[in-house]
Amino acid sequence: MNTADARRVAVWSPMLRASHWLMAAATIMLLLTGWLMGATPEMREAARDYHFLAGYVLIIALALRLWRLYAGAGAESWRALLPRPGHARAALAMARFYLSFGRSSLPRWYAQNPLWAPVYLIWILLLSGQAVLGLAMQGGQFDTLLLEDLHVLGSRAIAFITVAHVIAVLLHDWRGEGSDVSAMISGYRIFPIHPPPPFLPAAPRRKPVR
Repeated sequence: MNTADARRVAVWSPMLRASHWLMAAATIMLLLTGWLMGATPEMREAARDYHFLAGYVLIIALALRLWRLYAGAGAESWRALLPRPGHARAALAMARFYLSFGRSSLPRWYAQNPLWAPVYLIWILLLSGQAVLGLAMQGGQFDTLLLEDLHVLGSRAIAFITVAHVIAVLLHDWRGEGSDVSAMISGYRIFPIHPPPPFLPAAPRRKPVR
């Protein structure tokens, strides 16, 4: 695709990108250290310290993102994550794209993926709940066993969504014409401009039969 066939549009602000990558780094560290705490008893104390450190980073990232959800406009607002009229058809097209492993056509969208937009909102709420559970367990004022069970269950859901999210954006860039991965780095998405179909001459007019 030539530069003349595409347009770069600023979609993601620096603050949203910062919160996204902080959230991503913290989530990966939390999943890794959480696994180490359960799988390697000899590393439990060290992994626990890094786990709490990553948890504080996640809280900072979530605070930035929740603030932008409330005060942001356009793609940053929580309203952009809610289903709107016409999204059901686009979401079904996205589902066909995933189920066919990118062989069907990829729908076009401006900022939020029409199928993933509600999932992003659930993801943010789930991460916020995990942070609250972690702080509660650290304080030791509640039933730790019950909180740990809920925390493990939430971490498995987060791990599943995280892996699915990474696979999805890589599939978008591989099989589509956009730039999901680089857009979250530069803030610009690439929108291909398809030329209009070639002009077809009108069919010759037939003389009336007498």
